[in-house]
Amino acid sequence: MFGRLFSKSSGGTAEEYFRRASRYCNRKKREFNFGLAIEHFKEAIKLNPENSKYHGELARAYVAAPLWAVTRGIGDEVSLKQCLHFGIEEALEAIRLHQEYMEAYLVLGEAYMYWGDNQKAVEAFQSILELSAGPFFSGSFLTDRFIKSFARRELEHFGRGEGQPDVAREHIERAISCRDEKKYRLAHGELAKALRLAPDRSWLYETICEILR
Repeated sequence: MFGRLFSKSSGGTAEEYFRRASRYCNRKKREFNFGLAIEHFKEAIKLNPENSKYHGELARAYVAAPLWAVTRGIGDEVSLKQCLHFGIEEALEAIRLHQEYMEAYLVLGEAYMYWGDNQKAVEAFQSILELSAGPFFSGSFLTDRFIKSFARRELEHFGRGEGQPDVAREHIERAISCRDEKKYRLAHGELAKALRLAPDRSWLYETICEILR
């Protein structure tokens, strides 16, 4: 599906495609482009399908799609529901290739939280705590220590069921308005407020999908 949506890539090695994809994933940069990031990650995987890092970072991009859709925009052709499904698939493949890939478990846990599968989310976060520190991937976005700390916090606050959904929705809508005005920093700030006030990640995901539909 996605191959038909985006322009033909310019060629290169798997690592070159991966580096380009990583640049396009940087939401703080002017060149941020979700579609091109996905295209280049997939090209890197075609050339080197056994590289767990490529699958893990593609998974992270897919799972981050709803947040990026609110703060930067990802294109009307892309289905957020499909992105979440693809993110889970890629995270599982990354783990299959490297069973101690902590970041992939973290992405998987976040994806299951968005999906509303609380049990699988808990299992993914608990898996992180059971892993010993493994080899650190060059260019990886988090350290093992931070990942474990993040997983603990997610488990502590899991299923809290609190929050202020009406106010959280208002912040999401404000974030989208700021995004449309290219006030990306303000959009990110409004989304951060929504995250703090949302009852849970599943509610947040469904609400974003509903607003952006």
